[in-house]
Amino acid sequence: MMTVDFKFVSPKDEKELKEEIVGENVFLMAGGTDLLVKMRAGRVKPSKIVSTLKVPSLHKIEFDGKILSIGSNVTYSELLDFKPLKDEFEILHDVISTIGSPQIRNRGTLVGNVMNASPAGDGLLALYLLDTEIELSDGRTLGLKEFITGPGRTVIEKGEYVKSIKIKKEKWTYHYFEKVGQRTSMTISIASLGWLMRMDGEHIEEMRLAFGSVAPTVLRMEEIENFSHDKNFDRSFLNDVAKKVFDGVKPIDDVRGSALYRKRVCRNLMYRLVKFVQ
Repeated sequence: MMTVDFKFVSPKDEKELKEEIVGENVFLMAGGTDLLVKMRAGRVKPSKIVSTLKVPSLHKIEFDGKILSIGSNVTYSELLDFKPLKDEFEILHDVISTIGSPQIRNRGTLVGNVMNASPAGDGLLALYLLDTEIELSDGRTLGLKEFITGPGRTVIEKGEYVKSIKIKKEKWTYHYFEKVGQRTSMTISIASLGWLMRMDGEHIEEMRLAFGSVAPTVLRMEEIENFSHDKNFDRSFLNDVAKKVFDGVKPIDDVRGSALYRKRVCRNLMYRLVKFVQ
């Protein structure tokens, strides 16, 4: 096992936090479920770890009836216990309930999932669908698609951190999430599907569709979303969309699955939605 010498500090407020994160190889830590794994593997070697857990302003979860605000210290378990999440943001609740184990959900944070910026991040899939905004420490607010620039990469610069994520309440007729992995729980997705639909009578008013683990970032299928507007939601529509999905996803081969297998999985996942056809 590789040992790493580093300084550990735990500031009490954001003023102290901003003072401590100046310097080279300084890493912020909330739950540590990703950082500690990377340290153990020798992928990162911090000179200092700054814990955010004692900063009260980063441990808030609030819903004012319009906007859900989730502080960077809020854990998955705390989110699952927050009633407005289950009532108003159902797909996010469904996704979080599948992440890791109870131990991971007790430590891990949704903002940590954002900062990790993995295309396989299940929390990210829901956040992309919900048009999430990221509040930074300097007061800027960025859309998630703008904030994440590639696998493991964000626009965060030295001396900055994420304060919270913000999600606007919207009403949807249907929602669906499924991930395919090598086992039924505690698995990294080979491919995952997130779907939201709002109906206007028999016609589609708006549809959002995203896939995980099939591109450098979570992939919103915007061309298909535009195609779906005012269409009838029926088996013929699903056949058309499934073909477009197969052509539209751009996965790679890796140890979890080939690119062709992932394309077929994504296409086939679309047929899970047939149960919503009236």
